[in-house]
Amino acid sequence: MKVHLIRAADFSAHTYQAVLQIVNSFPGPVNYVPSETEVEINEAVEKDIANRESFEMGLQPPPLTSIKMEHSLENRSFSHRSPVEFPVTVQLATWDSLFDVCRSYRSMKRLPKDDVIILLTDTANEANWFVGMDQTMTHAFIHTADWHHYFEGLNERFPIAYEIAATVLRMSSLDSPATIQRLYHTEPRGCISDLCLHKKQIVLKMRTADICTDCMNFIASQDCDMRLVTQVVETFEGIRKNFLATERTSFLKQPSKLLVKGYMHQLIFPDYGNLPLQLNPKQRAIYCFFLNHPEGVRLVDLVDHRQEISELYHRFSNQSTLDRIEESLDLLLDPLEGNLNETLSRIKRIVEKTVGKRAAPVYQITGNRGEPYRIPLDSNLVLFETEIHN
Repeated sequence: MKVHLIRAADFSAHTYQAVLQIVNSFPGPVNYVPSETEVEINEAVEKDIANRESFEMGLQPPPLTSIKMEHSLENRSFSHRSPVEFPVTVQLATWDSLFDVCRSYRSMKRLPKDDVIILLTDTANEANWFVGMDQTMTHAFIHTADWHHYFEGLNERFPIAYEIAATVLRMSSLDSPATIQRLYHTEPRGCISDLCLHKKQIVLKMRTADICTDCMNFIASQDCDMRLVTQVVETFEGIRKNFLATERTSFLKQPSKLLVKGYMHQLIFPDYGNLPLQLNPKQRAIYCFFLNHPEGVRLVDLVDHRQEISELYHRFSNQSTLDRIEESLDLLLDPLEGNLNETLSRIKRIVEKTVGKRAAPVYQITGNRGEPYRIPLDSNLVLFETEIHN
């Protein structure tokens, strides 16, 4: 079964790649295919949301097809990545316009009619649902921008990956949106079929990441591929473990260890479900340099450590010539260019996107002007599978 995950231009490419990494970590008959190009959501309109209650409530009853845009927004809600201050303005699209993006992508790529297409977009939808599917059960969208409001401290890639796996299971084992609606639980059970019209109820679903006995029996009666069910359940379980680990870490105020793995120094957070920190070669060279100097180094003194940084950069870089690497290093260490500050700022943003705002500070390269910069993580939590210079 091929599932094409298409990224809207408004959805972070970094988070998209991280979501792909999660769903592809669990092998099985589902083949997740990344989109080669981003797509645009051209028919969205701006809507104002007045208060928290409207923000956190979905529209009832659930729609089967597009809902008229003239409907009152009184009982709808939408999301925003940052802490929400009301009123808030969001971008809103109809279900049909989102499904049209999927259909256009299918036509452009000449995809088989049985391939599944899932659109990942920050644009909110008219019913304020996390997920919607069309009548053919081959096109779906997932709203990617609402998660920070409901999961403090949990990286959004995990609930998005959960919704992808859950959507694949529904679309492969059930015959229509109407069948899905018949399985909905209005009272939450911690099951894939919890309706979650009050959107904060999604927290229970993520914490349990389960399929109740009633729903499992119904799915089994549909003669679906149990290998696919197993793949989805294993995906759920991996996400659930990360969710619980994040909750416990927040509770105990204990950051994850940081593993520096292998010759290429892959950076991994083992206590966050082996979450990778994805830095480009230049960023990784600077980051590993500071890991190797827990005492800290002033930025103006980095030029004195050029040889060490160069060795790391050469090891990690895929640039074709040594001259190009050295030119890039010259630019990085030239105090008049500002390239170093830009690189440090990008590393800071990537760390925050990876582990979340709450956990990020101990993993970021920080310091005051004229003073040593360092990564404040306790050196006992940095695990070197190999020495940095090996």
